[in-house]
Amino acid sequence: MGKIKNFLLFLSANCLGACAAIPIISSSTDEYALLAFKAKITQDPYNILRKNWTKGTPFCNWIGITCSQRHQRVKALNLSSKRLKGTIAKEVGNLSFLISLDISNNNFQGHIPDELGHLRRLRGLYMQLNALSGQISESFGFLNGIEELFLYNNSLTGPIPPAIFNISSFQVIDLMFNFLGGSLPTDICNNLPNLESFNVSHNRLGGQIPASFSRCSEIKFLALSYNEFTGGIPAEIGNITGLQYLYVAKNNLTGEVPFRYFNFSSLVELQIAGNGFSGSVPHDLCFKHPELEYLNLELNQLHCQIPSSISHCSAMDTLDLGQNKFTGNVPDNIGNMSMLRNLVIGRNNVTGFIPPSIGNMSRLLILMMAWNNFSGRIPPELGKLPILEGVFIHTNQFTGEIPPELGQSSSIGRLYMQSNKIIGEIPPSIFNISTLRKLSLSETQLSSFRKS
Repeated sequence: MGKIKNFLLFLSANCLGACAAIPIISSSTDEYALLAFKAKITQDPYNILRKNWTKGTPFCNWIGITCSQRHQRVKALNLSSKRLKGTIAKEVGNLSFLISLDISNNNFQGHIPDELGHLRRLRGLYMQLNALSGQISESFGFLNGIEELFLYNNSLTGPIPPAIFNISSFQVIDLMFNFLGGSLPTDICNNLPNLESFNVSHNRLGGQIPASFSRCSEIKFLALSYNEFTGGIPAEIGNITGLQYLYVAKNNLTGEVPFRYFNFSSLVELQIAGNGFSGSVPHDLCFKHPELEYLNLELNQLHCQIPSSISHCSAMDTLDLGQNKFTGNVPDNIGNMSMLRNLVIGRNNVTGFIPPSIGNMSRLLILMMAWNNFSGRIPPELGKLPILEGVFIHTNQFTGEIPPELGQSSSIGRLYMQSNKIIGEIPPSIFNISTLRKLSLSETQLSSFRKS
């Protein structure tokens, strides 16, 4: 007994100085951090924090808190969609066991605290759909294990900290709908071997699209639309064999689209609308990319015929070629695109007939072929399409009479046929379309519109 007492006295004496230098990090640190978080909340309409987060009760039982079983430390904080308003307390950075932080879809304001960079165990950070402002903290570069970063739909400004592109664990980065500026580093993908999704659409980023995106070999989703990027699409991007979604619409991009370098047969969506692209679209487009579901080439300077292989994109939902310089005819077998819902070829120089095979497009909702040089008769097959809602074939060279079969439609709401050379009477069946809201037939040779 005396030996034990002497040992304890020795331990106590020798620990007075040394132990005092060791910081005490325990579950009480987590409770303090959570209460500091609560103190920064100015609106809590569901009374979640006011009634549930109370000192003296086990914080591991508080709403939105998940603790580790072994240490009883906070490993997840999830208060998404609780209509909370306030700022983010810097003390959250002391939740050293935190793996997931989710305060998305609330009304958090102010800056993101630098102290969040202390959360070295963090895997997921979800702050999207708030009103956060200021810059993304440089301290985020210390989150060495983070896999997912969601900051979209905020009011963040300034450049994206280059340090975050050195975090090799990243799988998803989504910064869409902010006011971020600057440019992307030329070596952006040198240290992102696991990145699968990168979204910076709807910001103010400029400069050229880095060719090093090709080194993000696992990327499937790349969204750069609605920015101020210049130059062209780097041919190297075609080496991302697993790329499925590529969005570069509404930038200041020019030159030819490097279709011939696109080696990703898994491509599902391609949006390049609203740029200054020129050149042509290859005839074998849908042989190389048979999985395409969404192709938007609108508002460019593309000058070619509609690809003859287009019907081989049998899963296509939307085909938008509008406001370019396409010429030639619509391929006869376009009706093989049985999954197509939106067909937009307006404001081009397309000629010839509308192929009768269009009657096979049973899922077609919108047919936009206005402002071209189509001729021949309006195909009666349009009246048999079960869910067709909008028909825009005005400002062409269509002749003959309006097919009475159009009156068989049970879905057309908008029917625009003005500025054509159609003749005869308006079929009475047209007025049997119960869904019809807008009908335009002016500037035609219909007897009802001839001047006496």
